[in-house]
Amino acid sequence: MRLTLLIVLGFLWSARLAAIKAASLSGIPLHVTISVAVLGIALAFTMVSLARRSWPPLDRSALIFYLLSGIFGFILPFVIENVVGPRLPVFLFVVIISTMPVLTILLASVLGVERPERKQVIAVALGFLTAILIAVDARGAGQNINVDLIWIMIGFSVPVVYAANTIFIASRWPQSPDAVHVANAQAVIVGLSALVVGTVTGGISEWTTAARNTPAILAIISCEALALLVYLKLARDHGASYVAQANYISMLFAAALGFVLFGENLSWLSIVAAMLLILALRIGRRSVSPEKSDTN
Repeated sequence: MRLTLLIVLGFLWSARLAAIKAASLSGIPLHVTISVAVLGIALAFTMVSLARRSWPPLDRSALIFYLLSGIFGFILPFVIENVVGPRLPVFLFVVIISTMPVLTILLASVLGVERPERKQVIAVALGFLTAILIAVDARGAGQNINVDLIWIMIGFSVPVVYAANTIFIASRWPQSPDAVHVANAQAVIVGLSALVVGTVTGGISEWTTAARNTPAILAIISCEALALLVYLKLARDHGASYVAQANYISMLFAAALGFVLFGENLSWLSIVAAMLLILALRIGRRSVSPEKSDTN
């Protein structure tokens, strides 16, 4: 089951980035995409909590966890992705984000949160090699795409933030809330913040522009909401280093989406990368410790 969720997470991350780019190409302002999406996500999780008749616990430890994980796992990366995503090829941006597993395993080791096994290190190294191959492939296949170095550098802040947040979630998860509780609390906090900011600045008057590409907005909401839930569950149950490997899976889906939706071509290097990724996932799957494993 955990491997299935990892693959699903990889797909959702790629689909979300493709939807963000589609919304931008439709002329929807950045702040509108962010505001409408987070409100939609908050509404979706609130409806889920209502159906479950179970609301997020509000004790002190849970509130601190919601706030910190919401900032570093939701607000910062989501805003950065919306700023940088439209300025980079989908494929290239996913490659940048794919450095997250390397950063995660390094940080987790330095902080003493996890002690990765040798097979896990090998799996992450192979995955990173696929990122390098795909980066070379994307550069060679996209000669007509001009990308400023500054946007690439800003893009690298996303995996740094995600790595830190993933380690925080895996090591500091409070006892009372479950994954839906945390996702709901994060989304409501961010959604209300977007509503207040939009009202104060007057930006709410432009929210109707989201109708220019309703499918893209709905795709962002759906992918981000589901990805958040799967991400939280995997980080809590299987550790930071394991969930980080979804970035490698997202590269293959990004290749397909970039080709189908935006005409971003690929070469034989991507086939080699795909084979290495499959090998990395097989090795990484076997490296999960017994207490973090479940039935596949």
